[in-house]
Amino acid sequence: MIPTRPGSGNLPAILCGVAANLLLGFSALFWKALAALPPATLLGYRILLSLATLAVVMAVLGRFAGLHARLTWRILAIHAAAAGLVVINWGAFIWASIHGHVVESGLGYLIAPFVAIAVGALALGDPTSWIRKAALAVIVAAVFAMVQRSGELQHWVYLVIGATWGGYACLKKLTTLDAFSGLLCETIVLAALLAVALAASATSLRLPGPLPDDGLPVLLALCGVVSVLPLWLFSLAAARLQLSVMGFFQFVLPTTQLFVALVFYRQAVSPNTLLCFAVIWLALGVLVCEPLARRARGTRPAA
Repeated sequence: MIPTRPGSGNLPAILCGVAANLLLGFSALFWKALAALPPATLLGYRILLSLATLAVVMAVLGRFAGLHARLTWRILAIHAAAAGLVVINWGAFIWASIHGHVVESGLGYLIAPFVAIAVGALALGDPTSWIRKAALAVIVAAVFAMVQRSGELQHWVYLVIGATWGGYACLKKLTTLDAFSGLLCETIVLAALLAVALAASATSLRLPGPLPDDGLPVLLALCGVVSVLPLWLFSLAAARLQLSVMGFFQFVLPTTQLFVALVFYRQAVSPNTLLCFAVIWLALGVLVCEPLARRARGTRPAA
């Protein structure tokens, strides 16, 4: 629980939001440390350990109370669809982290808000201003330029991450469950699908042996914490901050990923990619600042 005191402002909540995105950005290094294990195996352990961690957290926080009454077939269908998107997102992120394509995963999270806006406008009928349409056009042009001229990138990574995370954000708008309860439903669906895959195919969670590092099992055991801790911090921030403030956190994760890619992975990045990254970053800035500017115009005192 974040303490709130008169005059203390929103600093604790802001720090929680920033920390959540920093942890997500630097988590690429966590998955890289587990590179000796197959990505499919890591994904399986992430699902099961996230489920166990979420169950413990929700029990401690008393979130199970009344959960059954809030579940309807519509809500379950929404989170089943979200589960499909999140497992693809997790898989792509783990693969990119292990194989050194972190710039691409950062780009994916950078374009995800625009995917969410496009899906919201087309599928949900959300109103879209001309500024947002212009920003979307800029993003499409920047992605096209990267596909055509950034030969060092694995283009499928940022396209998959952007599409799945943007679609996931849209589905989250349709649910009445809180972040923990929603993710619990999704991981239960994924755990069930994993059980079917283990029983009906050659998929296995068996660790290859001998392991090159005795510390790998310890790291593997932390998969659930690595997945749930940023969610908890983000939920603390979301409960105390306005959406206009939360929007600025969308810069932290992709910028952190770019930093990790350049400093820790030494990933080669062409000038074209850096230029497109900057253009998308600025377009996101316009998108985040638009409601603030509109509010300022609406509340401006008459002369």
